Amino acid sequence: MSRLPLLELDEIPEKYHYLFSDDYLGDRHIFRAWAHNPEVLEATLEYLNTLYDQLGERRKELVILTVARARGARYEWHQHVDIARDKGVTVEEMQAIGGGDLSVFDDTEYVLLQYARAVESGTVTDQIHDALTRQYSPPEIVALGLLVDFYVGLCNYIASIDLPFEGGEFVGWTPDKETISNRFE
Repeated sequence: MSRLPLLELDEIPEKYHYLFSDDYLGDRHIFRAWAHNPEVLEATLEYLNTLYDQLGERRKELVILTVARARGARYEWHQHVDIARDKGVTVEEMQAIGGGDLSVFDDTEYVLLQYARAVESGTVTDQIHDALTRQYSPPEIVALGLLVDFYVGLCNYIASIDLPFEGGEFVGWTPDKETISNRFE
């Protein structure tokens, strides 16, 4: 049970109901918790959508999964396993991130995920940053760093309110296709 009640749609001011439509976000526990402050929810989602647009859907999901795994953030991992499969991330790639082996990724994504890990842990070196600048533009690097930073904070926040999963039991760090299908379909 969440330490912060998960609001129902009828408990949220009507002008924010659009945030919970299938065309926008759908019904996720994190948004129902944030709805206690709908102005912040709306502004945060606008900020995140701006960051997401900078990186593209697949890269965004790879980064979020990498941060979730590095932080041991089960809620974020669980949610984004479901989301990432619709954004072009394969089960094998999820298993690789979950198992800590990024060698399955091409050079462009490998350096992205290495950088995400380094930002998450506060260990960015000149070598890692220089490798990233050969693959990504300064605007993409800004968006990447801010996305990682946001999800580090979000992982901590989610743990602080003890947010429960959607979709049943934890999918696991190295989920197989059958487990993913059973949890999310």
